[in-house]
Amino acid sequence: MAACKFTAARTIEKSDLPVTCKLQEHPGNLTIALAELFDSGGTPTVLTLSGDGLSFVIPSSIAAGDWTLAVRVQGGPDPIPSIHVVEDCDASQRILTITDPTSKAAIQDIKVHG
Repeated sequence: MAACKFTAARTIEKSDLPVTCKLQEHPGNLTIALAELFDSGGTPTVLTLSGDGLSFVIPSSIAAGDWTLAVRVQGGPDPIPSIHVVEDCDASQRILTITDPTSKAAIQDIKVHG
């Protein structure tokens, strides 16, 4: 597996993109419904989900700057437990945690350095 690219402060170098993020220790039949990045103006970029719905990629086409990552899941038990989204790497760097069992969504600010 690859070395982690995100820092604990949820910062990544543009040259380290693309990066894959995945659900960590998720209950069965729970998948990602939508993953988006919003730029500082609020314009969304929909991120590509894997075929199994358990991961997504932040592409190299993302510009340097401040972004808001939004992830929504679907399925799973009712209510869902806390769901962690992590970088797919050796140390599984946590990116965000979904804790709202109603919306099944969370947002997190991230920074892409040029």
